[in-house]
Amino acid sequence: MSRKKIQIRRIIFGIRFKFSIIIILAVLFVSVLIGFSLLNQHEKKIKDSLQQQGATILEGISDEAQIFLSNKHALVSDQGQPITPAQKAQMAKQQAAALKKISQYFSSIVGKEALKEKDKDRILDIAFMVDCNWRNIGIDWKQWDQTLYVYFNRVTGAPFMQKNGRNDPLLEPTIVAHYMNTIDTGTYIGFASVTDVQEQFKYLFTNKPDYVIVGIPIFRKKPVLYDDYLEFQRQPLSKKNIQQYVKQKRELPQLFIKNILSQGLNLDYSVGIDSEKHIQVLFNFLLGKSDINELNRLQINTMSGEFSVLISKNLTDGRIRISRVISLWESLQKKLTLPALSRATVKQIHSELPNRLMLSNIPLSSDKPLSELALLSFRKDLVGILGLFLYRTKYFPEMVKSQNEIINLMISILLRAIFLALLFPTFIIRSIKKLADGAIDIGKGNLNKKIEIAGSDEIGRLADIFNVMTLNLKKAEDMKIEKIRMEKELLTAQQIQAALLPDKLPDIKGVEFGAYYSAQTESGGDYYDFIDLGNGQIGVTIADVSGHGVGSGLVMAMTRTLLHTYCTKTSNTKKILEAINDYLKKNTASNYFVTMFYGILDIEAKKLTYSSAGHCEPVIIRNGKIIHLPAGGIALGAVSGDIFTRSIEIREIQLQQGDYFIQYTDGVDEAMDSGNNEFGLDRFEKALTANDGKMPQDMIQSIVKEMAKFTGNIPQHDDITMIIFRII
Repeated sequence: MSRKKIQIRRIIFGIRFKFSIIIILAVLFVSVLIGFSLLNQHEKKIKDSLQQQGATILEGISDEAQIFLSNKHALVSDQGQPITPAQKAQMAKQQAAALKKISQYFSSIVGKEALKEKDKDRILDIAFMVDCNWRNIGIDWKQWDQTLYVYFNRVTGAPFMQKNGRNDPLLEPTIVAHYMNTIDTGTYIGFASVTDVQEQFKYLFTNKPDYVIVGIPIFRKKPVLYDDYLEFQRQPLSKKNIQQYVKQKRELPQLFIKNILSQGLNLDYSVGIDSEKHIQVLFNFLLGKSDINELNRLQINTMSGEFSVLISKNLTDGRIRISRVISLWESLQKKLTLPALSRATVKQIHSELPNRLMLSNIPLSSDKPLSELALLSFRKDLVGILGLFLYRTKYFPEMVKSQNEIINLMISILLRAIFLALLFPTFIIRSIKKLADGAIDIGKGNLNKKIEIAGSDEIGRLADIFNVMTLNLKKAEDMKIEKIRMEKELLTAQQIQAALLPDKLPDIKGVEFGAYYSAQTESGGDYYDFIDLGNGQIGVTIADVSGHGVGSGLVMAMTRTLLHTYCTKTSNTKKILEAINDYLKKNTASNYFVTMFYGILDIEAKKLTYSSAGHCEPVIIRNGKIIHLPAGGIALGAVSGDIFTRSIEIREIQLQQGDYFIQYTDGVDEAMDSGNNEFGLDRFEKALTANDGKMPQDMIQSIVKEMAKFTGNIPQHDDITMIIFRII
């Protein structure tokens, strides 16, 4: 079958056209982004300037506003702590003085603006103060009697109200709504238009349609709690601040609950009870608020016991609602014919109990989320808002002017971009054509072709890539031949290494042998052997060379040769390992070392003498139970001299008929499944005992199947080797 000839296509929409379109669209996109960025930046700058200017003016009289509003609320409210007549008189005096200072201040600031001859030069319009007296959790803050709006005359600064001071159509949906729905301790700036305002409000604004409203919140006390809460909300959770985060998350709800109740708001909350001591704290507090003149000590003790039983029975997950606690207390009073708690006393209990509980480290909680508790507390602490109306038209002509300048700049940039977009591709096309001609020549088989394009741009780089490609194509055949040669050499190395392992298991009366070896690369680093030493003795060894590959295989071969050399000269297992260690330390790289177990099995005496150089502990199965043999030592080639000698010991174990001896490399217990879970010694030992009674080789095959079931098709990172012999 003949191949269809590939035709080189004709150019219709060339690079010149595409480059021009791309450049024009890119410049247009960037211009729009820059324009919007500049507009937003300029608008933010103006807004920040307005906010800073308004805040500077308002903070000059904020302390007096705080005194006025706080005293006003305290004098008319039945919430919070009771006030004596002398205190009331002093607070009324302070309130009047504060209002007078506020009026004088605004007349000196706003009044000067209002008296300017030219209206166009005015910036400030009118000052206001919002009296926020939110009294009940169940009441909507928009209800007519929750907020009072007071304005200050532009010239005299005298306070006055419009429409009984209720429902301001500009302030309520903007600045008041913000502070009633958002925890914000800083300055807020809003925008409003009086175009559609009711007739009774229009005269306030001197026919100016657009306004900037700047306001600052006024609190009963410094809003440290809310600043801490806002910082808690903003801070990212990390290891460094996790303890502080958990502490604040536990403490903040309790602080908000305490603050809400201390100001007379009714909030049902739960108390954590985890000891009799906590119940006693509740009992003592409630007892102190009750009339117990008729009770003796014995009756009080009896009452304490009954109260403890009632609380314990009504606990749910270690918690109880405070309303339930008071209800149980009242039922106990009724049972003992004690006077009932008055409404004032119950209110006092709600107000004072949280502080007493927190001092005793008794946790408080609420069904409401932290954000809602914070907002409830914030609304109650917010006594008012102090603010100014600024003429928006005095600030925004500059923005309109800047907007026109930015649009003109964008159009100018775009026109220049179109001109460049039509000329720029010409210079590129010449180089691309030369590159295309060279590529066609290379495609025809001319691998000696070299494309010459001057310049250090991408096209010049692409020409270099084509030149490198042709050079690599010429080398590809040589590399293919070299790869085949290396694969053959690795195969030869694998065959040589396999030849170094025993080709068959010993066939000796009284002992059965089994072994398993699986390399994870072409040339592994594990080694095992059974060496006939004569006189009824068998040398048993297993070793694990660090790393993988040809280097580890060569070190393993070297170790085997050394072992076979020294084991025929002495039966001292310690001296054999010392000799191998000295040689490896002097003649191998520092990154190669070998863990090794070597023992001599006396078949007639059923005794195993062995030494270990940092290898895994051997295991014996005797009567179905696992026995761990001590190992110890330091890997061969890791250290030299006395350090190695002191770490090696000669140990003996007397074997019994039916005993299994098992030794292995760490590739067995460290075999992993797809979740990076290790096979582990527990699974290995369970598999061993589960196959107790089988021939060693059958036992090994069962264990290998168990490991394969655990690991699945996951490639392992280490060689797997096991040897087992049984005394029969």
